[in-house]
Amino acid sequence: MKRHKTIVILIFILLIALQTKAGWVITNRSYDSDQGIETALIEKVYIQNNIMKVVREDVITIFDLNNEKIIIQSPVKKVYWTGKISDYKGEIKAAMKSAMDEQLKNAPEEQREMIKKMYQGMMESIDDPSKFAGEEPEEYDLQINKTSEKEKIAGYTAVKYEIVVNGTVKEEAWLSESNRAHSQFDIGKFYNVFGDFISQIESGSYYQKDIQYIEFAKKGFPLKSIGYFGGYESISEVTSLEKEDIDPSEFNSPKDYKKVSLIEIGLNREEQ
Repeated sequence: MKRHKTIVILIFILLIALQTKAGWVITNRSYDSDQGIETALIEKVYIQNNIMKVVREDVITIFDLNNEKIIIQSPVKKVYWTGKISDYKGEIKAAMKSAMDEQLKNAPEEQREMIKKMYQGMMESIDDPSKFAGEEPEEYDLQINKTSEKEKIAGYTAVKYEIVVNGTVKEEAWLSESNRAHSQFDIGKFYNVFGDFISQIESGSYYQKDIQYIEFAKKGFPLKSIGYFGGYESISEVTSLEKEDIDPSEFNSPKDYKKVSLIEIGLNREEQ
């Protein structure tokens, strides 16, 4: 299955009007048109008091904006890792250096320099994900156009927008404009704190990081997105959206889970 851009739509869900002692529980599905809806990745998302929990079958990720920490849980192994972005970067780079040193032990002399450069580039991309992506052009024209089309999605009426890059429609997005963004949530801080992590695990397009695109998301609640990638479409849509009080313990690791390193939890780009 191709990697879905689900984190992007889930980030924008953080922009909804959060109220005291009231959270949201959202079910989202994502799939590629050439592989069919039967291959959809299903995610359940819990949001309350500036904390977001994203539940997938094999991994659970909790973004705690209040404490600027991430918790990554493996339901299969019953283990978890937690730390700040600096901790995440440090562990990943240390693991890469260890792998490089191990590979260099048996590498022929003529290949050693190539191996060093490869790993050094990977380690640099941890601090600057744009070096790994290599996608963003120096200049591009981004236009976001509201259409007259509306659709009922998960019980809410959503308005269709077209996201046009250099004259080509790259994405269609449906927003429920009855759910306005709340000024007390600091989306800028979210990107400042977790931006590098999101960029490394998610293959979102460069224009989705544009300030104009982020401001567009504040217009309402994103319920559906179709990205066009030349030959196939990537679809992400909310199938259930419920407002409810969430027990704070939902955002903690279970007591029978063991705290481990990122390597032990098995974290890599593909698993996310």
